[in-house]
Amino acid sequence: MRKAVYTLFTLFTLSSFQQSSNIDKVLSAINNRFNSMEVSLVNWPDELYPRLGGLKKTAFMAFPKTKTTKKLPLLISLHGGGGKAWTIEEQLKRSAEVKGLSLAELAKKDLILLEPNSFEKWNPNTLNIMLDYILETYEQIDHSRIYVIGHSMGGRGSWDWIQQSPERFAAAAPCGFSGVSENDNFTKLARFPIFGMVGGEDEKNVESVKKMTTHLKAVGNKNVKFIAFPGANHSQGNKKVFSYIECIDWMLNFSKEN
Repeated sequence: MRKAVYTLFTLFTLSSFQQSSNIDKVLSAINNRFNSMEVSLVNWPDELYPRLGGLKKTAFMAFPKTKTTKKLPLLISLHGGGGKAWTIEEQLKRSAEVKGLSLAELAKKDLILLEPNSFEKWNPNTLNIMLDYILETYEQIDHSRIYVIGHSMGGRGSWDWIQQSPERFAAAAPCGFSGVSENDNFTKLARFPIFGMVGGEDEKNVESVKKMTTHLKAVGNKNVKFIAFPGANHSQGNKKVFSYIECIDWMLNFSKEN
């Protein structure tokens, strides 16, 4: 019996070691390739994790490789539905190619990127708990310059989050998602800067994102932009969104103070 328990423990230990080694290899490959950003993991504390709903245990952040003592803006990137099944290694690789990490590296701005991951649809309540912890833990974040971007499920999550808690953000880019309706709280966002992007051939998502920006303009919002990338389907639209550094330039013009 003891031998069996010992064997199981040994297998578990080896599995954990191999997983850690794989993550380290992925991180090292990304950081060696990136010129502007340095990526590291975030493991939610055991006492916090039960309050984070469907979020996975490990997220990641990226910081400028050039060190600075000044406060930095925070960009939160929410993944799409495919990310629900990803391992942390898969999400890191994907993000470094066509998601938040890639965008932060391309933008070459002094900012901090946070990319959480979730087993289920994004929940604004647990995202707020997550953000509270991040702001308490990382003192270099400028609380007046927090932004969120997402595509597909991430676009829907961004839209839901800013409707519930617009006071937390300076601007947002909800992209490539469906479900916008006349019942959404556009008046609450009448002065909130929003950049909506979508692939021009992304079927029902085109109408939904356009409806979002049209209704925002109708309630007097002057800080709204909309782009439908010509000929791009859903996956191509995602790639366009996370390579469109003009969106980052635009969002960084805004802070909660102005």
